[in-house]
Amino acid sequence: MHIPWSLVARFGEASFLVPLAAFVALRLTFQGLWRQAFYWIFTLCAGAAVIVAGKLAFEFGGWSIPAANLYSISGHAMLTASVYPMLLTVLGSIWSERTARIGMKAGISVAMLAATALIAGHYHTVAETLIGTGVGFVVAWANLRPSCRHMPVVPAPTLNRFMLGMVLVVMVPVSIYPVRVRLWSQGLDWIGVTERYSRKIGIDPVSGRTVVTIIQGRLRS
Repeated sequence: MHIPWSLVARFGEASFLVPLAAFVALRLTFQGLWRQAFYWIFTLCAGAAVIVAGKLAFEFGGWSIPAANLYSISGHAMLTASVYPMLLTVLGSIWSERTARIGMKAGISVAMLAATALIAGHYHTVAETLIGTGVGFVVAWANLRPSCRHMPVVPAPTLNRFMLGMVLVVMVPVSIYPVRVRLWSQGLDWIGVTERYSRKIGIDPVSGRTVVTIIQGRLRS
């Protein structure tokens, strides 16, 4: 059976997960957990900064570790590993502590599936995916470790229905609209970048090993 890895990988799009991360902060805020909501946003931004720094180092400076097939760290892996465990834990806490724990495990499973899709679909190398996933899990752990996990079950039927409904309504249109690509392009124009490194991942048909081709080109003015 052919697995649509490209479809699975889309669940790690920033334009899809950033609104869901905002839903997490909103839910925590309505529970009165202002400090935890701020900490969630802060740690997520810190994790994203690590990924962006790595991407900038490669794409505009050519930094890489060819021996480890490490070039562009996966932002998809980082976001799935941080947002889904947190999102499903918070949504699970709507009903009980048990469903919150189930949600956390489900979120971890989704992150691992997304990581598999990134590697199997040749979007990222193993090293790029593992580092991105690792950073994401650190963010999730920082928010879900026992000393920080204070998510009491708060009865709020109207809010709960609104939250779940908005997750379903926002999923499709936001995932299609390429917010990240547009912002990235405008940022390049703003700082005056004219050259960019990229890489293409393939498999050697003889040895079966991963082959990475580096491409250097000028950006259109």
